[in-house]
Amino acid sequence: MKRFLSVALAIVLILQISVFAVADFTSPNLTKAEWDTLYNSLKDDNTLPMLCVGADETQVSLCWHADKATAKAEVKLADNANMSNPTVYTGETTPAENDEQVVCRVTVDGLKENSTYYYQWYSDNGWSEVCKYETKSFGDHKALVIGDIQIGGQTDSTEVQSQNGYTWNSVLAEALSKNPDAAYMVSPGDNTSTGQTAAEWQTLLMPEALRELPLALAIGNHDKKGMMYNYYTNMPNEYFGKYFEGLDRDFWFRYGDVLYLVFDACSPSAADHMAMAKEAVEANPDAKWRIGVMHQALFGPGYSALDAETMILLNAVFSPIFDSFDVDLVLTGHSHLQGRSHFIYESSVVGKAESGKTYADPRGTVYLNTNAICDQGAFSGSANYMAYNFYDNDVTTYTTLDFTGDTLKIETRRGDNSELLDSLTLKKTKDFKDNGILQKLHRFVYKFVEFLGIVYQKIDNVVVAIRGGHF
Repeated sequence: MKRFLSVALAIVLILQISVFAVADFTSPNLTKAEWDTLYNSLKDDNTLPMLCVGADETQVSLCWHADKATAKAEVKLADNANMSNPTVYTGETTPAENDEQVVCRVTVDGLKENSTYYYQWYSDNGWSEVCKYETKSFGDHKALVIGDIQIGGQTDSTEVQSQNGYTWNSVLAEALSKNPDAAYMVSPGDNTSTGQTAAEWQTLLMPEALRELPLALAIGNHDKKGMMYNYYTNMPNEYFGKYFEGLDRDFWFRYGDVLYLVFDACSPSAADHMAMAKEAVEANPDAKWRIGVMHQALFGPGYSALDAETMILLNAVFSPIFDSFDVDLVLTGHSHLQGRSHFIYESSVVGKAESGKTYADPRGTVYLNTNAICDQGAFSGSANYMAYNFYDNDVTTYTTLDFTGDTLKIETRRGDNSELLDSLTLKKTKDFKDNGILQKLHRFVYKFVEFLGIVYQKIDNVVVAIRGGHF
């Protein structure tokens, strides 16, 4: 059946040719001994908060666990460290993955750009210590991209988990020390290893800088091995769709002129993915940039080019969405290899995207694949659609997206010393346009993909049940 679907979808493709007070970006790094002390003091708890991106730049959200008997979904926000005359925001509590706790979720709104705020959340010990949150520009701004943090590596070992946490903290510290103006961070998924333990999320949230850096976390196949993502995140505009099941969901958010479409690529429900993209784009017709985020390495380096499920099935599901809505950049992960494509349209290279150059109003989409925190992949060659590959498998990396006026500058750097590895600048002088007949043809043919996606989803559910989870 999978072979039949692969062939059928290939035909379609052819037809379509704080616990911490005042987080400080300038000094978040720790020695290994300091990290070990921090890790050992926090590893047996699971109440650290996650600061999440809001629906737009005027919002941020928090999510944390609290004792069921005393929990209050409340956050105080003030313009002074003494927390005098605060505004209190109230959210909701929902069941946790255990019987002793609940999950608290609160959204803070009405934020102003380039402003300093102080906040507290209601913890098991009453109001938490005071944390600082500095908003950045709501126009020109910078985003940080780090993927496959995958706390725990490929195991559930606490030793490996701690080491991954230390590497994660070190890369984050390096990136933020060089980019203190980063407004938020995007992850293309695999934030944890087993998807089944609170300890992974606790370790993920230990870096001090995360009290001030909002996160947008896509779902990866390792996150999909369990349900913990459901209890430790608070992403905006979550889209649960018509055919999604279990942990499945997409979401979208807007920051300034940038619209992010974040997909759960582990779900083959093409109808839901298309519906979410349509909803987001129609709600934000004035957005200058459209950025896609998904886990699997579509047009990525290494084995991605040889993986039939990615290059045929997922290509059939997602490429038409990115083509139909003129998505400028897609952020992916999964292969644990850093790389970037040329301009892709209808699954083919339609223009070069050479490192260090600027391209005005290019046709097609650039696919950028992130390296990993837990371990780097073994490079196994390059496909002709790749514009850049990073061959040093023992070095972590991070990427910044710098939105300034009509330009988007994409830079990838080493995670240990910020050496520049790759850069590309996109310049946009034209507004998005409806492609008319071509767009309607894409949507018409895509109905067949949506049908096959539903069939494949049913088959995949059986396969996942047999093998005990997503790979």
